[in-house]
Amino acid sequence: MKITLTESEFVNRFLAIRPDNFSREGLRALFEYLEDAERDLGEETEFDPIGICCEWGEYDSATEACADFGHAEADPEKALEWLRDQTQVVEAGESVLVLSF
Repeated sequence: MKITLTESEFVNRFLAIRPDNFSREGLRALFEYLEDAERDLGEETEFDPIGICCEWGEYDSATEACADFGHAEADPEKALEWLRDQTQVVEAGESVLVLSF
């Protein structure tokens, strides 16, 4: 049994369960990324907020994300490029969501 969620339902349900993990903007961007992945793979994914929190992290900037992964990079564009070489990255305004690697 599966339920299809709209973007608003995804964001609201996620924030009800895990309110401190992602911003609203980050969740919207992640929803779009996950929907695109479903279309590309031809597979539905389950709504698993805990799993998503274990796999993804949101950072205020690409440079902050790089630092968290032990790579010092002051230039935001180079930091984003480095992250993309390592893993999946979703941009959400000024912040970035990074798939753990």
